[in-house]
Amino acid sequence: MSNYSEDASMVRVDFFKPSGKWCCTEAVKWTGAYRDECIYESFSRSLRDHLCGRLSGMDAVCLEPYHEFSHPLKINNGGWLK
Repeated sequence: MSNYSEDASMVRVDFFKPSGKWCCTEAVKWTGAYRDECIYESFSRSLRDHLCGRLSGMDAVCLEPYHEFSHPLKINNGGWLK
């Protein structure tokens, strides 16, 4: 597994506007579980912890999550806040 920084639990997350236009990239600390939790729940928790409500209307994409069953993830329109 590769990672976004020297810390294996840091992941790259790209944010897109609803129109599909790229907005920004952030290094996010994966605070969700590595195993024993749904990968989407782990991703959502990590985004909530990191963003504190910022970028709430954006789509979030992580190509290499820090999870036992890693695969590219996308959460639309701030869905991690729900």
